[in-house]
Amino acid sequence: MEGSGSPRFRKLHFPVGLWINSPRKHFAKLGGRWPSAISVKSTTSSDAASLHEAPSAPSSSLSISTPSLASPTPSPSPSPAFLRPRPAATQSRTKRLSHLFLRGRSNSDRDRAVGEREREVWAHSAAPSSHHYLPPASSSAPGLIKIYGDALSSGANYRSLLANIHSTARQLIAQVITRYTEREREETDDAVLQKHSPEDFLLCDVIGKPIQQPDGAIKWETECRRSVAPWECPLLLVDMWRPKDGFERRFEIQRKEDYEREEREREKEREREGENYQGVRWRRSRMSSGGGPEESERGHRGRNSELRRSISDMNLSLRRRQGNHVSKQPNNNGGVQDRKNIIRASKAEAKVGWTNQPAEDEKDYSSCDLEVMSQSLILPPTDRPYFLLLQGYDQSKDFVLYIMAGHTHVFGRKPTIREREKDRERERKGKRPLKVDTFLSAHDLLARHLLVRRDSAVPEMPNRQALMRPFRGGAVTHNGVALYRETVLKPGDVIGLGNHFLFLYRDPRVTPAPPLALTLPWQVDASTTCCPSGLVDRQEALRHYLGSTEAVLKFHPRHADALLQEIISKNSSPDSGGGPLAPAYLLSIMIDHASKHLDPALTPQILLKSANLIKEIVWDNIKEFGDKHPTQNSTEQEGEISTPNVQKLSFDLRPLMFWMSNATELLNFFQVKVEAMEKEWEFEAPGDPVLTADMDTCSEALAQLDDVIMHTFQQCVYHLTKTLYSLLPALLDSNPFSSEEKEKEKDGAQSAEGEEKGGGEVEVDDVSTLPPKVAGLVEVYRCTLMLSREACLSPPLTSQTFGYLFFFTNTSLLNTLLERDGLFSWSRAVQIRTNLDLVLDWLQGAGLGDIASEFMKKLSVTVNFLCIPKTRLIQSSWTSLLEDHVLLSPSQLHHLLTHYKLGPTRAPPASWAPLPGTELSGDIFESFLDHPPLILPNETPRLDLSQPIPSPELQKEVTCLRTFLWGLDQDELPANQRTRL
Repeated sequence: MEGSGSPRFRKLHFPVGLWINSPRKHFAKLGGRWPSAISVKSTTSSDAASLHEAPSAPSSSLSISTPSLASPTPSPSPSPAFLRPRPAATQSRTKRLSHLFLRGRSNSDRDRAVGEREREVWAHSAAPSSHHYLPPASSSAPGLIKIYGDALSSGANYRSLLANIHSTARQLIAQVITRYTEREREETDDAVLQKHSPEDFLLCDVIGKPIQQPDGAIKWETECRRSVAPWECPLLLVDMWRPKDGFERRFEIQRKEDYEREEREREKEREREGENYQGVRWRRSRMSSGGGPEESERGHRGRNSELRRSISDMNLSLRRRQGNHVSKQPNNNGGVQDRKNIIRASKAEAKVGWTNQPAEDEKDYSSCDLEVMSQSLILPPTDRPYFLLLQGYDQSKDFVLYIMAGHTHVFGRKPTIREREKDRERERKGKRPLKVDTFLSAHDLLARHLLVRRDSAVPEMPNRQALMRPFRGGAVTHNGVALYRETVLKPGDVIGLGNHFLFLYRDPRVTPAPPLALTLPWQVDASTTCCPSGLVDRQEALRHYLGSTEAVLKFHPRHADALLQEIISKNSSPDSGGGPLAPAYLLSIMIDHASKHLDPALTPQILLKSANLIKEIVWDNIKEFGDKHPTQNSTEQEGEISTPNVQKLSFDLRPLMFWMSNATELLNFFQVKVEAMEKEWEFEAPGDPVLTADMDTCSEALAQLDDVIMHTFQQCVYHLTKTLYSLLPALLDSNPFSSEEKEKEKDGAQSAEGEEKGGGEVEVDDVSTLPPKVAGLVEVYRCTLMLSREACLSPPLTSQTFGYLFFFTNTSLLNTLLERDGLFSWSRAVQIRTNLDLVLDWLQGAGLGDIASEFMKKLSVTVNFLCIPKTRLIQSSWTSLLEDHVLLSPSQLHHLLTHYKLGPTRAPPASWAPLPGTELSGDIFESFLDHPPLILPNETPRLDLSQPIPSPELQKEVTCLRTFLWGLDQDELPANQRTRL
């Protein structure tokens, strides 16, 4: 009806060409196709011009078509006429956007001429100055953009750049910097030329107008500005959005730090303005992607917030059009609603139809916006995983779906200014932190809270498998259980972030869809929750755990100290009953549980506390051993040292050897755990002070164990070599060919033969067949070997212990031999050679022959030299003897030849004289300071916790500890909730 009284044409002034988009016609088409949220782009400050031109329709049109959504009283809700109709033919995205914002080209061939006329009218009416930009006739044609660079060069005007619709802001910034740099290079010296980085600048879209000053100069007055994201195309922005009449646009390049500082100052000014700012803040928070920006950053987009066009942007556009519509409606007082009421009406309108509102609310906000309804129909992706929001924090900022677009996805919150500065500092050092993909609005989240990896990011996992791990300090739950370390994420798992967010992980590529990991309340079998058999099942599970052979020791973090004291106090000596490696094994399974299932901050503390407890016990043992065996002996004890009690010494050394063995195993185990922790920290922010403190704690724990090993090793070898020192001279003085020695050797052989006939096995390390003088020396080696076997000392440390003993034997005997020149004869040398062979043969049978041969090589060479027959030795020359005995120094060889016993009246031959120029001033004695250094072991731990408990003794100790922990748990429960065994 086009009558004179029709409100459609006379009052609302609808253009005839636009009436085809009637609300009733469009509402009838909604069943066929809802408007696409992807094709709607958020508006900017230039949309102010369209607010006065946007068509409006009375809300009664919706009431006629949809009585269920209507209200008896008209409300200032937007008309469905704002919904875009479905085009008859396929259109480009640019054309759809141009039609949506009433700019440029029309959507159909019928309206194309009208669109061109509108373009011409706009171009003439606006009277564009040098700051205006006309859109190119073709979307692919290049255009000129003027960029003002006062931030680069003070007093500079502008630079004109040739760009196309694909030229991004980042590219234009780089070109502008190059232009200004070339100009400065021409005007100034290269030495003082200031270098600029594109990362320090940003491009601003500025709306304002030129003001003519009284002196005739033109001054630009800025009305508003917006930072252009690096990926946005300025020429495309010029083509789509234009300022309203009376205003012009220009692009400026500004320093990022100055821009952010000015925005923070403006933010504070807005906060001081009071209530009028609340609407602006609400609108901007709706524009953010994921979580809302922090208060210090509202009003502009942060550095890493490359905002995706979302449903919130559609709501923003809708709110502005609603505000224009409502502002034209008179209120009860005859005035115009202010901006705050417009936003309040928009908020309330969004709730209609979704919640049960009171009657008075329905009276104010009656009809449900169809565009809001269309936005609520969301289809999940079919080609990549996503996270479905089950519980959020702020309904105005949270989204329903969060799509995992890449192979890594990081959840977090907007970083603070200080956190952002730290990230920039790390980037300058070459340590770039992970980029956050989804910003959430809860304040209890970390800047980087959760990392999810899939497909190519986890090549070690099967296809379509995902891994999730919380960042250090982030509260994360996985199917209701607290998560501290990386774990497998499966479709259907429920993820909790902080105290507010709950997500359901789905991967549509996995078919059929797996069930939910958590049982829903209505799916629980009621018969199992109230049945008395539940208590019986718990008792049975407890008995099974207490007697299990798995190397598992579960405990609560609050019981860690009590458990440590229990382990150390019950297994502090070799006679505790748990075995030689009981402390190391029990502490290992405790630390293994903490490193896999408890807070990561607890593991370094357990490492350090256990190392300190061990060190205290070892210090007490060393002090007790020193009281029994003082380092300096009085003259009254000299007689006892001549016949030392090796058995007593060996018994007193057992605690030291016991803890040296356990500390070695714990050191190997600690090193593996620390390396695993370092690997877990590879995704954390580099240089995090919390992680640095944890690493210092672990290093201190390893240093404590190093001290334990070194001090116990030093005490053992010192007292063993002290005993050897009193027994070694017998090896040079005893005659193995005497009748007394032969009788004792014969008796020992007969007794050994009798034991063998009786069915007994002769031990390899038996010394009964050796001469008494030699047997006394070998007994020290035997006791040391038994000690290392009893304590299960690691093979590398066992080799180093005997290596030090053999080094001392070689040095002491060689120095004694060189000092006593009366032994330089063939007959005495043969006796020494025989005794030395008896010792080496026994060591070879005990499995120590290679180590002994290596460290006692020089002594053997010296004795072999003295065993050369006299007639052959006389015929040898100095050169040949030096070549045949390369281990002897020239001074040592000259000393042996000079004091060799050829006879009472016989002088050394002239051929033994050293060559002229031979250095003979060197010391003939070996130094005890050249002993081999102690190399702490760094090998794979021998304690395999993936296997069942290896011995009944350890099984008993583990069961006792499990019972002890169960008792601690029961003491904290009320009497009526305790479980009896």
